Amino acid sequence: MTTYHDLTGFQRDLLEAIAAVDGDPYGLALKAYLDERYVDPINHNRLYQNLDQLVEQDLINRDELDARTNVYTLTDAGQDTLYRQAETLAGLCELSRPVADGGARQ
Repeated sequence: MTTYHDLTGFQRDLLEAIAAVDGDPYGLALKAYLDERYVDPINHNRLYQNLDQLVEQDLINRDELDARTNVYTLTDAGQDTLYRQAETLAGLCELSRPVADGGARQ
C-alpha cells in the first residue's frame, strides 16, 4: 500500500486538489487549483504524468467525462491516505480531528 510519505509533494498536492475542487475535478480544473498555489505555472506533462501514476497506485480513479475530458476522484485508498495525514497533523497541532460524516471529533 502506498503511504502519504511514499508520494512526491506534487502528488500529495494533487490528492488534496482532487478532494478540494468543487464539481468535476478534471485535469484543467486541477491545474487551475494548483496554479493558484504554486509560484510557477503547472506544466501539462507534469500534471498528467502524476495523475497517471496516482491511478496506477490505486489512489485515484480516472473516468471519462466526455470524449476529450477525464474526471478524477479519490479511491477509498486515496481518501484513507489523506485522512491518515489529516489525523497525524491534527494530533501534532492538538486540534480536533476530522471524521467521515463532516463533524468534528475531540
